[in-house]
Amino acid sequence: MTIDNIIFSVSSLVVFLWAAKVLEPVDFGRFALILLTYVFVQGSVVRSLVSWTVMVHPEDADGRPRAVLGSALILSLGAGLLCVAAGAALMLGDQGMGRAMILVGVMLPLLAVEEVGRFIAFAQARPSRAIVLDVLWLVLTVVALVAIPVFTDLDLMWMVVAWGGTGALAGLWVFAQQGIPRGHDISLSWLKERWHFSWRSLVAASSSATVALFGAGLVAVVSGPLAVAAVRAALLLERPSTTVQMAVATSAGAEIARERSDNAGLLVHQRRAMIVSVAVAALNFGVLFLIPDKVGKLILGDVWPLVTPLLLIIGLRVLAMAMQSGVRAALMGRKQISQVMKIDIAGTVLSIVGFVIGAGIGDAKGAMWGSLIGLSITVAGWWWALMSHLRSGWTYPEPAAGEPDDGAEDLSIEEIEAIAERPVS
Repeated sequence: MTIDNIIFSVSSLVVFLWAAKVLEPVDFGRFALILLTYVFVQGSVVRSLVSWTVMVHPEDADGRPRAVLGSALILSLGAGLLCVAAGAALMLGDQGMGRAMILVGVMLPLLAVEEVGRFIAFAQARPSRAIVLDVLWLVLTVVALVAIPVFTDLDLMWMVVAWGGTGALAGLWVFAQQGIPRGHDISLSWLKERWHFSWRSLVAASSSATVALFGAGLVAVVSGPLAVAAVRAALLLERPSTTVQMAVATSAGAEIARERSDNAGLLVHQRRAMIVSVAVAALNFGVLFLIPDKVGKLILGDVWPLVTPLLLIIGLRVLAMAMQSGVRAALMGRKQISQVMKIDIAGTVLSIVGFVIGAGIGDAKGAMWGSLIGLSITVAGWWWALMSHLRSGWTYPEPAAGEPDDGAEDLSIEEIEAIAERPVS
C-alpha cells in the first residue's frame, strides 16, 4: 500500500513539476487552482463518501465491489456536471480556465473510478491491483508529456489533458479488475446502507479540502495569483515528505480496519507510520537547504525565486505533519468518524484564518507562517483525540442479528456456485 501511494503521488508530482517548468508563473497559478478544484470535488465527494467508507468496511470490497463502483459513478457524474457548469461560467471571464474546468468535469467519472478502484484493492488486501492502476497512469502521463510538445505547445489546456486524460484511461482498467457494474449496481443503494459513516466522512473531508481550495482563492484575492503560485510551489516541495506520510498512514488505517486491531496493535501501526514519516521529514528538511539555485530553477523554472524565502517554513511544516502521522488514519480505521469530523472542521478554520491573515500581513511568506501556526494547533488536537479514544475502553461492535457480512446479495447464483466450487488454498 505504501509503494502504491508513493507511485500515485509521484504521478501528480511529475505533472506539477512539469507545469512549473513549462508554464508561466501566472498560468502555473491557474493550473494549481484547476487541480485544487479537482482535489476538492474528488476528495470531498468521492474519496470521503466512497473510498474511505469501503476501506473501513472491507467486507463490502470483498463481496460487493461493483455496487461500490456504481455509487461512485453516480456521485462523480453529478460532480462532473457541476464542474462543467462552473467552467461554462468561467468562460465569460477566462476562456482558458473555463475550457480546462469543463474538461475536468467530463473526465471526472473515470477519474473517480480509478480513485475508488485503488481503495477497493486496499480493502481487499490486494494492493498489487492498485499498483497496476497507478503505474499505468504514471506511464501514460510521461508518454503524454513527452508526445504532446511534438505536435503543439504544452499550454494550460494540454497540461490538463496530460494529467486528467491519462488518469481517465487508467480508470478503465478498474472494470477489468472488479467487473463492470450492472444495471442494479449503478445506484446509490450501497451508499445509503453506509450513510451513517459516509456523511460524517464527507463533512470531515470537505473541511480539509476547503483549506486548499478556498484558502488558495482567498490568498489570490488578498495578494494575487503570484502569491498563489509561490504558496503552491512551496507546498510542492513538501511532497516528498507528505507523499510518504499519506502512504504509510493509509496503509495503517486499512490494516487497522481489516485486522480489527486492539489498542496495542493500533499503536504499533500508528508508531510505525510516525517513525517513517519523521525520518523522511527530517531528510526533506535538510535537503531543502542544500538545493542549489541552478537545480531549483531546473525543477520549478521561474517560480523558484518566489519559493526560496519560504524554505524554513516548508521544513517546519513537514516536521509538524510528521509528528501526527497515522493518527487520523488510525481513528478512521476504528470508525471514529465523529471525532475525525470535529478535528477536521477545527483544523479547517485554523488553517484558512492563518492563510488569509498571514497573506494580508506578508503575502506568500505570511500565509505560510499563518498556516504553520494553524497546523501546529491542529496536530495537538489530533493527539488529544487519539488519547481520548484509547482511554475510552472502546470495543469493536458485533454485527446486528441478520446483518449480512459478506455482501452475497451482490452475486448471481452462478457466481456463488462458482465460488463454492473453487479449491481451498
